[in-house]
Amino acid sequence: MAEQQKTQQAKEEVKNQAEKAKKALGKRDVATGTIIGGVVGAATSLLFAPKAGKDLRNDISTQTTTAVGKCKDLSNSTREKCTDWKNTATEKSQQLKDKFKKNKDNEQSQEEQSTEEQTAEGQNEAAATTEADTSQEKQTENKEQNKQENKQQDQNTNEEKNKQKNKQNTSKTKGNSNKKDEGETTLKTDDDTAK
Repeated sequence: MAEQQKTQQAKEEVKNQAEKAKKALGKRDVATGTIIGGVVGAATSLLFAPKAGKDLRNDISTQTTTAVGKCKDLSNSTREKCTDWKNTATEKSQQLKDKFKKNKDNEQSQEEQSTEEQTAEGQNEAAATTEADTSQEKQTENKEQNKQENKQQDQNTNEEKNKQKNKQNTSKTKGNSNKKDEGETTLKTDDDTAK
């Protein structure tokens, strides 16, 4: 924003200097016309003045020389001013051109840097997404593996429990059959005693 304002101010300054140069040229024309008019007026007054021919010619020659000298002086000073304005305008326009080029280069480098940053961000995001996907896949695999291990452990635990129950049942059955055998033996013994 500040660069644009400076650029606008520089453009206005160049325009103002160009207008001054035009006005100076216009003033030169007015000054030249005034001098020429003065010379013509002086020559006319001399021509109509009651003087001798020799004196009249000397006066005309002197005034003409003076007028030509003033015109040359005015022309030289105007030329110098115009040259100064032209040089100033050229310098200002070159400065503006350099600023525009510098701004353009800065904008291009910023765009390139922004593009590189966006590319890097995109690559980082892609890598992060890939890592996240890989991590999720590993977690899913680990969960499934844990489930399978848990199932296996549950099966092993159930088999252990079943084995223990079978052992207990077998023991109970043996115990019951021993008791039954003892009971029968006791009954038999009681029967035998009773007989």
